[in-house]
Amino acid sequence: MNMSRVRITMDPRANSFSVIVIAVILGSATAAATNQKVNPVYNHADIADFIKTSCNVTLYPEVCYSSLYSYPGSLKAKQSDLAKAAVTVSLINARNVSVWAAALKKRSAPMNEGESAALKDCIGNFRDTAYEISGSLAQLKHLKPKIFQFQMSNVQTWMSAALTDQDSCLNGFQDLNASGQVTALVTDRVQNVCKLISNALALVNTFAATGGGY
Repeated sequence: MNMSRVRITMDPRANSFSVIVIAVILGSATAAATNQKVNPVYNHADIADFIKTSCNVTLYPEVCYSSLYSYPGSLKAKQSDLAKAAVTVSLINARNVSVWAAALKKRSAPMNEGESAALKDCIGNFRDTAYEISGSLAQLKHLKPKIFQFQMSNVQTWMSAALTDQDSCLNGFQDLNASGQVTALVTDRVQNVCKLISNALALVNTFAATGGGY
């Protein structure tokens, strides 16, 4: 896959989940950036407040706060660090779901033909999602002043594509109108990953709107 040429296309059957998510977070990111300093510096005691305030631009602020407050890596009160942490968290969870889904398929969990086909499609979606988020994280780790906006545009495109991939997976199961155990398990996990990617994209947009402080 040529990451610089990723194009976002929606399955005609898709619901409006991704469209709404992307539209709302793009709008909120610009507003938030005008009210915050670029990479503000706080002491350690203020990091929790910084995370909570920053998460207000997301569609799922509680999920955002809980996932970042417990982030095991080094995290400073900077928009750049917060964006990288959020993308990292979404990547870890996307990979975990990918491994889980592949194992579910291999152990022949009880499912009908439709669920089996939908799960197979989801595994492909998970693989693409992990690839797109991984590319986003690589860009965020090597930002350069002269091409900052170009790099951030790539990150926004790839994170949006990752969200669309997860939405496509959900649609595959929703079209079955099934209520089996496999459908419930996959839907629950994918919805959680969708929320993490959505939050990461919102924080990426906020950071992009600041210009990076360059």
